[in-house]
Amino acid sequence: MGIAERKEREKQQRKEEIVNAAEKVFFSMGLENATMDDIATEAELSKGTLYLYFKSKEDLHFEVARRAISLLSLHTARAVEPAGNAIEKLELMGRATIAFMQSHPKHMKAIMAIMASDAGAIEVSSGDVKGIVYGESSVGMLMNVVEEGIREKHIRDDIPSALIAHTLWMQIISVIQFVSSEGPLLEMLDLTPDKVLEGHFQLVFNGITS
Repeated sequence: MGIAERKEREKQQRKEEIVNAAEKVFFSMGLENATMDDIATEAELSKGTLYLYFKSKEDLHFEVARRAISLLSLHTARAVEPAGNAIEKLELMGRATIAFMQSHPKHMKAIMAIMASDAGAIEVSSGDVKGIVYGESSVGMLMNVVEEGIREKHIRDDIPSALIAHTLWMQIISVIQFVSSEGPLLEMLDLTPDKVLEGHFQLVFNGITS
């Protein structure tokens, strides 16, 4: 291994260590309360060294959220392995996303925070975003399953598959966010998170099936 290759490997290893530290800090303190000083302390680095790798707290949080996105995608991919047709796969993906929220609430919170963040505050190109959305997240998988359903004639073909996939993703995230934050209100209305989620699945599948 040459000097340049070794330096690049060391650089990537240091970045990984910084993201590990940032994840611990964000998950324990929250995005709003955490500072670059906190992350530097956890990483056992000077703040100046931290800024050599990441320009802002928001850039670091983006990397933490990116990890969470990949982890969620892995969970949903495993969930569809025993499935048959596309509709079954979509339902399993939706339920896997809900299960992920329950088992990894801090990771899901990071994903939802990055979706609601100001894109201008993060140093990321539109090409990078597309690569993450279609290559690393569940959205690309959703598109493939939707297209499979259209070929099987289980899903209507008059709506673009990309639009269906993005809509399904945004809907499940919105419903998860709602049931996570509106517990007392749901109880007053004689509803439960399970009832809301089941109703969501019924409405969605009635809307996209052919």
